[in-house]
Amino acid sequence: MAILAPAAFAQTSGTITVSGSDPVAVSLTNTSETTLSSAVALGALTPANNNTLTTSTPVEVRLRSNKAYNITASASTLSISGGGSDDGGNPIALTDIGFGITSITLTGANVANSGARTDAIASGFDASTWPTPTNGLTPAFTKTLNNITGAGVQVLSGSRISKQGNISTTNNYISVFFGVATLPQFFTPNTSFSSTITLTIAAP
Repeated sequence: MAILAPAAFAQTSGTITVSGSDPVAVSLTNTSETTLSSAVALGALTPANNNTLTTSTPVEVRLRSNKAYNITASASTLSISGGGSDDGGNPIALTDIGFGITSITLTGANVANSGARTDAIASGFDASTWPTPTNGLTPAFTKTLNNITGAGVQVLSGSRISKQGNISTTNNYISVFFGVATLPQFFTPNTSFSSTITLTIAAP
């Protein structure tokens, strides 16, 4: 009778499958990399004997994306507190407040196609220079807050922004600077006025 040696069945290898997904990701933050919430104070708009616009310090918005993107802007109606009687005159209106993109910074070691990007400011929203008022009247702004009331209006679009990294990465975003401007005039007196601009980033 033959005696057979037991067969060797030791397991010497195995597999681990790693899986996941990379969804479309876009972000719009302030310079602290948190939710954008900024206030622009134009101050007391006292009429003067000049044609000098009152302008805001531009608000910096940092954009990141792993896909082509667009930015829309929407302004609320103008809220006026402590308004006096018009008495035949005009109150300040959204049409008196220019709005646009004053500049864009497109470089960074982890910005896709840095130096050769295709970011496009929508027609009329390039506010790198403001128009010059004449005769102390509201100048012909190419776009005002009135142009972005209601549904969001596209103001900027472009190709993928971030090569890699996340919202804490210091060189994978582009900076977009938004500004407003108005000319102080003899508008109906008020104690304050305000409008809220909402910016939204999306991947079309």
